[in-house]
Parts: sequence; C-alpha cells; structure tokens
Amino acid sequence: MSRIARLLKRFLLLAILVFAAGFCWYNRDTLALTAKISLWQWLWVVSGYLGCYWLNALMACQVQWRRGTRPTLTEMLVINAYASILGYVTVLRAGYYSGKLWFYQQHYGLSPSVSLGLQGWVSLLALAGNACFGLLFGLVWQLRYQIQLPWVHWLLVLGTLLVVAAVVVLLFVLAELSWLPLPLQRWLGNIKAVITATNWREIWQLNLQAILNIPLQAMVLGVLCSVYGLEVPVAYLLLMAVVANLSLIIALTPSNLGVRELVLWQLLADLHLPKVQLLAVMMIDRLIQFVILALISALGYRMLQKQSLTGDNDENI
Repeated sequence: MSRIARLLKRFLLLAILVFAAGFCWYNRDTLALTAKISLWQWLWVVSGYLGCYWLNALMACQVQWRRGTRPTLTEMLVINAYASILGYVTVLRAGYYSGKLWFYQQHYGLSPSVSLGLQGWVSLLALAGNACFGLLFGLVWQLRYQIQLPWVHWLLVLGTLLVVAAVVVLLFVLAELSWLPLPLQRWLGNIKAVITATNWREIWQLNLQAILNIPLQAMVLGVLCSVYGLEVPVAYLLLMAVVANLSLIIALTPSNLGVRELVLWQLLADLHLPKVQLLAVMMIDRLIQFVILALISALGYRMLQKQSLTGDNDENI
C-alpha cells in the first residue's frame, strides 16, 4: 500500500475517533440513560447488533467469493463498519459507498464500477428482502387479524419494491444505449455483468440472510423498550425492524438521522406510547449502533494495517 493510502487510513481512524467522541458528548444526556440497562440486557443488545453486522458482512463476502476475490468475514465486518461510520458525516449514503469503493480497490484491486455493482446489488437485494417480508407479514396481519397497518409501513414497503425494480430496469436499459460516453458504458456494463452473473439460488440466499436481520433487530428494540417500560407487541417490533431498514431508501440526512426516527414514530403512533420514553429508546438505539460500529472500526484498523504491511512485504520479496 502506498504512503498516501496509509496516511489516508490513519486520518480516517482519527476522524472516526474524534467524531465518536463528539457524538457521545453531544448526546451525553442520552448516554446517561443507558445506566438503566443491566448487564444481561447489554449482552442481548450487543449480540443482536453483532449478529446483524455479521450477516451483512456475510452477504458482502458471498457476492465477492463467487466472483474471484476472497475477503474474510472479519475483514468485511471491519470494512462495513468503517463505511457505516463515514455515512454519519455525509448525505445520500455517499460516505458509505465511497468508503467501500476505496477499500475494495485498495484491498482487492476491484475497479470502482465492479465495486459499485457488488455493493449496490447487495443493498438492493437486502432492501427487496426486507420489503417482501414486510409485504407478506403485513398482508397476513391485515387479512387474518383485520388490523389496519399504518400508512408509513405500506408506503415504504411498496415504494421500496418499486424503486428496486425501477433501478434494475433502468440499468439494463441504459447499458444498451450506444450513444452514451464509452467510460459510462463500461461502468454500466460492469454493473450489469455483476447482476446477470447472479443466479436465482444466490438471490434467494441473500434475501433470506437479509430477512434474518429482522428478528435480531426486533429483539434489540424489544429489550430497549422493556428497559423503559414500553409495552410494544412482538408484531410491532418486527414492523419496526422492517421500517427502520427500509427507511434507508430515504437517505436524505447523514446516516438517515431523523428520517429513521420519524418513520418509527409514525409507525408506533397508534400505540399511544409515552413520547419521552419512546424518544429515549430511539436515541439510545442509535447511540449503541454508532458506538459498536466505532469500536469495530477502531479495533479492526490494526488488523487491516497489518495485512497491508504483510502484503507490501510479500510484493517486495
């Protein structure tokens, strides 16, 4: 790895630590509320989110394993954490995707277009998996139990399915246009090649892994709600997990701050929960996610640095 790349990585680590400290200081009142969480509840919460991050890393690894590169789950877990932290300082998930582009190029030698195709395809499949679960779960709940779900649920579920389908169709249409500039044609062609190389078994497998995130997130939200005396039905906890994931499609703010909380608030409006406790749960949930990602990024930095140094030494032999 070049000297500039090493300096950039060290700067990134410092930026993560400074931003984490500032984030915690600004939310110190919320941080103080976490004193109510017992050791066992902490273990459930941390285990739930680590399980989610592990599944996300597995999905990212699998699309690369089938295409020639061999990242480990640990490497991908760290890279995803770095990219997610970068998402806290940019809008439209620009930091998340640009961070992964940079890491894919530095560690695996993938071109930006192939990298974008890989991570974009995984994101689309994850969104589609969550939306399909939300659609089927919502239909069963409404038809069997005659319970009218909040409009925000259906808006996100149906909107996500339409957006995913539209993006894939638009990509295939644009990839066939010969009048586009040649570099853009190559980009689109590489991204299209990633999608067309995916068989149906792989699509179902990745969708299933995305759906497995939902009960893990619901468990975390259930534990946090119980800490603050909020009685939320299990079905609503599952809906909260679905809506929280699908809200990423409205990435108008850094890491979707505010948007995610707003749609969850709207989803739970029918339950008439105490607003102060509900806000505390949402803020603490966000804070815990951020701290876990920051710790994974900081601890994983040394591992990635050692691998880079080992790779440089091997090249010099």
